[in-house]
Order: sequence, then structure tokens, then C-alpha cells
Amino acid sequence: MSWITLTTNEILSEMAPLEVAALQGIQGSDNLLAALLDKAVAEARGAIRAGEYRLGPDGTIPSQIAADVVAIARWRWLISFPQLTRLQTKERKDAFTGARETLKDIARQKLKIEPPTVEHEGHGPEHQRPQPASGQWNSENKLLNRTHPVPTPQAQWPVPEGTMPPWANPEMPE
Repeated sequence: MSWITLTTNEILSEMAPLEVAALQGIQGSDNLLAALLDKAVAEARGAIRAGEYRLGPDGTIPSQIAADVVAIARWRWLISFPQLTRLQTKERKDAFTGARETLKDIARQKLKIEPPTVEHEGHGPEHQRPQPASGQWNSENKLLNRTHPVPTPQAQWPVPEGTMPPWANPEMPE
């Protein structure tokens, strides 16, 4: 899979020709659809950024969530015309709700996103490896190994000057 740029044709292709004709007959509906699609793409990219995944080129989304972005833009386009209630079906609303849940799962890192494809000079497109949720190479150890020095109690719990440290035994002589 790859990162793609969605157009309004993807939304229109999932609707019946009579529905498209009715909606395009309304003045300014094409501009509204393009604006709502841009907003849905921005929302998806925001969820990807919130999930700490890498983003592809501006205006692109992973193809794995294209149907979700289309469902979000389509539903918002349909509800912007309150007189067309017959087009606002329960199935389309459920698809919108499911798409929003998918974006929430991406933001919470419950759903992995494919990494973007990048062009390297003279090497053609190569896939970058996804960044793991754990630490990177050469990062500080998260658990102390036996080769790692154990910090002293003073380093772990600084004690104000003139007070007895909590690990000291006051009954014993110095």
C-alpha cells in the first residue's frame, strides 16, 4: 500500500448517479465537497500525528484509511443539505461513526499506519522502517542491567540539608 491524494471523484464514485446529479445541481456544492474533503484529510493527518506516526507528503493519507476519509467527507457533505434527508441514510451515518473511531484508534496507537514512501537521491522510492514505540538505538536504558551502576540513595531521594534521611537508622551510632 502507499500514501495517496484523494480527490472528490472518489466520493462521487461511491454514490448513485442520480444522487450525484441532485447534489451537483445545487450551486456551490462542488466547492463545498472539496473543502470538506480537505478538512477530512487534515483530520486524518492530525490523528496520524497524534499517534506519533510519520506523515507522508502534504495532502496525502495512507491508502488503508482512504475509505474512512471518504465516509467522513461524504457524511459531512450530505448533512450540509438538510433538505436532502433521503440521502442521509443510517448506513452512511454508521460509516461516518466507524471512520471517526478508526481515527481515534490511530491517535491512541491501537491501529498501526503504514510508513510513507520517500524518494532517496539516486535510489528510487524506498520504504522507511516504522519507528518502534519503544526506545531507539543509542537511547538510555529503560531498565537497569547488571552492568549499569546502581544509583546511591542520595541520588535517588535528595534529602534537604539538616534533616535525617528516611533510610537512616537514628538509633545506631554514626
